[in-house]
Amino acid sequence: MRRLLGTLAALMLVLPAGIGAATPAAGRVGAAAQQQRADAVRAVIVFDKNARHPWRSTITWRAMRQRDGAWRVVDTESWRAGSGLGGRGTTDACHRDVGWLPNGTYSFVQHDDYHGNLIHGRAFYLGAKQCGNGTWRTDLFIHTETGAGNRQCADAAGDQGCRWEYPKVNDYRSHGCIKMSPRDLLGLVRHYHQWFHAEVRYPSARVAVRVRS
Repeated sequence: MRRLLGTLAALMLVLPAGIGAATPAAGRVGAAAQQQRADAVRAVIVFDKNARHPWRSTITWRAMRQRDGAWRVVDTESWRAGSGLGGRGTTDACHRDVGWLPNGTYSFVQHDDYHGNLIHGRAFYLGAKQCGNGTWRTDLFIHTETGAGNRQCADAAGDQGCRWEYPKVNDYRSHGCIKMSPRDLLGLVRHYHQWFHAEVRYPSARVAVRVRS
């Protein structure tokens, strides 16, 4: 019996690593592989301006995964969106507080419940962008009209910033931000959360907003 036990112990010493119970190293490899699969996803939010009808512009979500060396679309959807306040300056990206936002690529941070002075609830904070003549457009967002906690406030007379009132009020108008209905913005956020997290600024090579005419 002692000779048999000794033989078994010797066999255990020469077994290749990884046979039997999982090792901590194997767990680290599994986590790294999972992160690598997540890193293989890239996404873009494209805002296509409609010069004839600025408040019937289009915003499109597109996520791509790398397979066999090629990037293939795995998740996409589009919604209505608007930008610009109205009047002659609506389509002038250099007209502060009136024109729509400048073309280009934006890094951003997505918030599930933004707490600003005017903007609340779900939002994508795009920051600032310099337009063609050098004018800086600041405090740019993708957002809607809602109260804190993504709750709609009670209906009242006039235009309320805490309530989506379209079509009674053209809430697709903005001071330069991109505006969506609460339902459509929720749809965009849900697609975003399939691949990315709130409150994180990812490199623009991973995910970005692109604005184009």
